[in-house]
Amino acid sequence: MVKTYKIGLDARPLSTRVSGVGRLIAETLKAFPNQEKYEFLLFSHLPIHPDHKAVLGLKNVKWVEGGGFLKWKGGLYFNLYIPFYLLTHRLDLFWGSQQVLPPFLPRELKAVLTYCDLVLYLYPNTMRWIARLQQRLFQRYSVMRSSFILSISKQTSDDMCKKFDYPVQKTGVAYPGVNPVEMTKLLDTPLSNRVKDLGTGYLLSVSTIEPRKNYPFLLEVYREYRKKNPHHYRPWVIVGKIGWESPEFIEELIQERTLYKDIFILDSVSDSELQHVYKRAGLFVFASKYEGFGIPMVEALFHKVPCIVSDIPTFHEIGKDDVCYLPIHSKEDTKRWAETIDLLFQNPSPVNVSIDEFRWENAAKITESVFRSVLEEG
Repeated sequence: MVKTYKIGLDARPLSTRVSGVGRLIAETLKAFPNQEKYEFLLFSHLPIHPDHKAVLGLKNVKWVEGGGFLKWKGGLYFNLYIPFYLLTHRLDLFWGSQQVLPPFLPRELKAVLTYCDLVLYLYPNTMRWIARLQQRLFQRYSVMRSSFILSISKQTSDDMCKKFDYPVQKTGVAYPGVNPVEMTKLLDTPLSNRVKDLGTGYLLSVSTIEPRKNYPFLLEVYREYRKKNPHHYRPWVIVGKIGWESPEFIEELIQERTLYKDIFILDSVSDSELQHVYKRAGLFVFASKYEGFGIPMVEALFHKVPCIVSDIPTFHEIGKDDVCYLPIHSKEDTKRWAETIDLLFQNPSPVNVSIDEFRWENAAKITESVFRSVLEEG
């Protein structure tokens, strides 16, 4: 008889529309090898979002009911109900998917942490205050309580070890990524009218509009690019919801869009629409100040779209020597971005970056290997 391990999982990201952590959880569970050996108990204060409904179809996944009035707030549920549940139900391991663990874990319960970024310490003002508070209260405890930490990039892992003086031998990297088979299949779906209306060959950005993504810089870049070639420039398509960017900038961006009618903001795109948007793009730009990883960049490279990105270490892990990296600090930098955009549109070069290591099946295999090692040690 095969021994089945029970693994608790912070599944709150699955209660909202697709996001970075939510996609990481869902895709890892779907691709998880040796599923008969693991039963996942998913904890969330809210019901699973329709975007992730396929997860509940997995035979080794159980959505944990309960929580009562504590489900009113995600923080209360995570910090009070989950510890109570873990004290009264035997689990073998807890997976902290959002780089925090519930407090008061039973001493014998092993824990693996997925570490995504150091935004709390590097760019705290770009976080929502409630998320910043929870991370501030529990992140150091969570790191020190973990049996093993899986980061989403080598740079993030190195930074985390340095920040917390955590032993390198208890760390690893499981890159997030893409599912090439599913992405290719999605391109077989008919084009929606709003994607068709975008045309082809446009400038593309994909991410939530929030401070760390550096959209004010990109808007200045686009203005410079527009001035360089006012009669033959390309439109700019932004795919992503308006997050917690300053209201002043959002108003500025909307006014720019209304005045020139060359900026398109697409919120709530379907998976198939997103793949078509990538496929029809002429150039991808990503000017983040900091990233733990960069799935949109991997998706663009999968579709062979040339990329101009900020010169940060994590992006170098993805694009190697076949992507254009530029600084993002000054007015001169905006002009350099604009010149490079104009140059690449006039003289496009082929993109041939391997994304083999950035597949969800690889992340799932690495995660399963770590779980097995932690569960079997001693």
